[in-house]
Amino acid sequence: MDLESLNPQQRKAICHSDGPLMVVAGAGSGKTRVITYRIAHLIRERGIDPENILAITFTNKAAGEMKDRIRNMLNQGETYAWVSTFHSFCLRMLRKHIAELGFSNDFVVYDAQDQLTLLKQCMKSSQISTEAFPAKSLLNHISGFKNDFVVPEQLDLDSMSYGNQMKAAELYPVYQAALKSNNALDFDDLLVFAAKLFQQVPSLREYYDNKFQYILVDEFQDTNAVQYDLVRLLSNKVNNVCVVGDDDQSIYRWRGANIENILKFEKDYSGTTVIKLEENYRSTQNILNAADCVVRENLQRNEKKLWTQNEKGDPVICHKAEDETREAEFVCDRIQTLCREEGYSFNEIAVLYRTNAQSRVMEDALRRAQIPYQVIGGLRFYERKEIKDVLAYMRVLINPDDSISLKRIVNVPARGIGKTSLEKVESFCREKGLPFFEGLRRAGKGELLGAAATKKIANFISIMDHLDAVYRQSNALELLTEVIERTGYATMLQREDTRESKGRMENLNELYSAVEQLVENENGSLREFLDSTALVADLDNLDDSRGILPLMTLHTCKGLEFSAVFVIGMENGLLPHASSMSDSAEYEEERRLCYVGFTRAKKRLFVSHARRRRIYGNSFNYPPSDFLLSIPGEVLVRESTEYQVETSESFFESPDSSFSVKAESVKNYPIGTKVLHPKFGSGIVINRSGEEKDLKLEVFFKGPHGKKKLAANLANLIVL
Repeated sequence: MDLESLNPQQRKAICHSDGPLMVVAGAGSGKTRVITYRIAHLIRERGIDPENILAITFTNKAAGEMKDRIRNMLNQGETYAWVSTFHSFCLRMLRKHIAELGFSNDFVVYDAQDQLTLLKQCMKSSQISTEAFPAKSLLNHISGFKNDFVVPEQLDLDSMSYGNQMKAAELYPVYQAALKSNNALDFDDLLVFAAKLFQQVPSLREYYDNKFQYILVDEFQDTNAVQYDLVRLLSNKVNNVCVVGDDDQSIYRWRGANIENILKFEKDYSGTTVIKLEENYRSTQNILNAADCVVRENLQRNEKKLWTQNEKGDPVICHKAEDETREAEFVCDRIQTLCREEGYSFNEIAVLYRTNAQSRVMEDALRRAQIPYQVIGGLRFYERKEIKDVLAYMRVLINPDDSISLKRIVNVPARGIGKTSLEKVESFCREKGLPFFEGLRRAGKGELLGAAATKKIANFISIMDHLDAVYRQSNALELLTEVIERTGYATMLQREDTRESKGRMENLNELYSAVEQLVENENGSLREFLDSTALVADLDNLDDSRGILPLMTLHTCKGLEFSAVFVIGMENGLLPHASSMSDSAEYEEERRLCYVGFTRAKKRLFVSHARRRRIYGNSFNYPPSDFLLSIPGEVLVRESTEYQVETSESFFESPDSSFSVKAESVKNYPIGTKVLHPKFGSGIVINRSGEEKDLKLEVFFKGPHGKKKLAANLANLIVL
């Protein structure tokens, strides 16, 4: 094999003979190339049968690309190593051997919706209220138990505080029994049951031990506890394990990934050879220096320093804007300059942000600038379910004949209004020639349905009548607040208490910011605002030969690369996110997120922050991100609005070194709200008294601080 095009460290990793091997592969260092070359080298130069090699990665796309590369290198048609995801490998094995665990081989794999349906049935049989304990939250906790390889009998209920986690622990064995009675596994079970098989059936473990003489695992920093144990069980005898990963790119802690797996590998596998791939083929040296200086402050990492033979490149541009709108305008202006003067296409440039809610202002600016864009890994802001749900309430208030919007909201949040009841109302409306809303009103008066259904529909009509009065007497901002609170939408998301529900609540708060701007513009009407949201998608169908600009979160961008990258919202509270400020492990992950974002850029990197920002329904004076302070001055050029170059001292001036919150809209802080205090850390509101400026809160904080009484308007609290 011709290895001349590879650098010495890559060749060393490819030609490593036997024994455990850890390849610490920095961003852009060619790790996929190393894995595929190593597999081809084992087959061609070492004479290893492809059937005796197992390569595991995390996505079907990555597995498919790896198979194609190996096939092209070896010209051997369909004969290649076992290359698959963890889940695909486990499913393949379980189809043959699951009878050992009491299931039949024709078991089904339940998707997320199937799991939720089954869990709700279990809750009903166990007399657990979905009102008090949202099913999605319980399912999320059960998934966490499985990712940690904790089976029901290992749970210690006495160590858990009362709440969703304890209720999930109680329901876990019931849910597993229900899965078994349906001869079904959920997605997490594929991993857990495969590991159980190896633990409980020694002959099977020995068979696969002998079969797989070489095991390669990509993206090892993203493995969870059960995946780590699977690798150990598969390599119990031969010990020829090669893991490839980068602890600096471990950004999925929230879904079970454990950075400790890559950090402890040397200890668990005696005699491990460690090879570091530090030569970067993607970025300029200035970009690498900026990224390295941010992430090197983490304590949990393997020491390495990326370098490149590429040019030094342009300095990193750090722009300070007056507010989030000016920030978005700066990004649009620079994108147009890159395309006009440097020949970039829109699809060679990316805009990255920490939270989905940040896309709204950016999308508005891109539409005004007539730049075609696409939100990657998520819906455009006004297409997200929670946004469409809330706007549907407002559309019905303006136009009660809008049956499409009305049918969308009549049972959202869930009110127990069944499909059969609604079909009866629709039939009645067709017969009498009435609008659907009028049919519901009559049904709520007892003209059509039984007592239970009548009461539920009457409650919905009462909500709509109240909102109609607010619509006629108040402005759009007050109406939006009433819609979110009075319908129970906010309560529904707070009870769910999942990562997804928190993101959806952030989006609703960002909608509040959009409507707030409408109210400030005296010429704007609610009808015009709703019309503008309906027209959002028109520009997205534009056929532009220069491509479409991708927008995405920092979590979504991993594995991608672009000629130019903009990382917006670099402020304490956004990046690093407020939820990480009181947890060192989460704070280090925020640094890694920043590192991942920076290293997506090949030639140009722009970062920005705003002096004040209206987001989540409030205006904040977030200080510039601490991560910016880590970047050395020789690779950074600081600008403010109108492109004035600033000194380091004036650039990072902030009205307050802690979080400064200007409450332009009064927060209610309902009981159960999670908050962050600059001194006491994260806590939860357990009591409240008074209103508006006199609002007093009783907050229970983690750790030694315990219960505190605070004045809401002085406490500088951030809602998590």
